[in-house]
Amino acid sequence: MIKSIYDNKLISIYDLMARTLFDDSRGVEYKPLTCMNDENLANRIKVEGAEPRIFAVTASQKLNSDIAIDFRQKLSEKMIDLLVSFETAEDLILSNMDDYTNTPSAEQQFFFERPFLETQQLISETTSLTYEKKPDTGVIVIRERGNARKDRYTSVSYGSYFASMLERDGVLQNDDYEFNVFIN
Repeated sequence: MIKSIYDNKLISIYDLMARTLFDDSRGVEYKPLTCMNDENLANRIKVEGAEPRIFAVTASQKLNSDIAIDFRQKLSEKMIDLLVSFETAEDLILSNMDDYTNTPSAEQQFFFERPFLETQQLISETTSLTYEKKPDTGVIVIRERGNARKDRYTSVSYGSYFASMLERDGVLQNDDYEFNVFIN
């Protein structure tokens, strides 16, 4: 089934994001956002000062195939660096962080561990997917096995594809990137 941004649930989320929101519990006001790539969607709600930050996607087998190919290419060309394994992080990074080692709170420690655990889940999730190339169309179809999920894979691969589109359109240049090594 193809999901469209115009599905009822998704459009109501867009409509909320297109208005100024106020979080009473935090006392924070969030500026309205608007769609950057779909004029019909952007014109649904017009709010002065809305920032074009929402990228609408109407998923299709072809688009998902293009995203899978792009993501695989980025990984094979080492254009995406993932975090180290949790075990490596524990030995080399977390063990040297005072905020991690000196806290008695398991919740606080989990805050520091979570990015590494999520990265491991992403890798596990991605390697568990099945990839099938349709002989008649050449489109690649990706499926989960059993009860497995592909939420992390979808988030990262779509994000990577969006960055690739920005690069192709000349919005991002190599000069825009700053490479840094962070060692604690």
